[in-house]
Amino acid sequence: MEEKFTLHVMADLKNLSTIGEFITGRASKLGLDRKGVFQLELAVDEVTSNIILHGYPQQSGPIHLLIWKEQKKIYIQIQDRGEPFNPLKEDKPDLSTDLEERSPGGLGIHFLKTVTDAAHYQFHDGKNILTLVKNLD
Repeated sequence: MEEKFTLHVMADLKNLSTIGEFITGRASKLGLDRKGVFQLELAVDEVTSNIILHGYPQQSGPIHLLIWKEQKKIYIQIQDRGEPFNPLKEDKPDLSTDLEERSPGGLGIHFLKTVTDAAHYQFHDGKNILTLVKNLD
């Protein structure tokens, strides 16, 4: 296993650009192509935005990101101590209905599942831990 790169920020919307630059820079350095880097950056932006807006409803808290390469896969782990929430258990949105008839939300999680090759969630020791996997091939 290669080195893990880490970023620690507070859950604040102003830190989304720092998170985006971290993911973009490290994912491309680890060998992911432009399209994959863009997809991962959007997926992580979606997850971290939700943590900031919904995970810490009363006050801010930490968000920890780790990114590393193992074999031919890029792993990104996002940890927070916000409200326990497993985004992978959310119902798939009904994309067959008209946009006006759909309830808001849910598309970001659908998008996350679409652009990653695997995703795993656990709540452990008071932390939400979401791991995203992107194949290099």
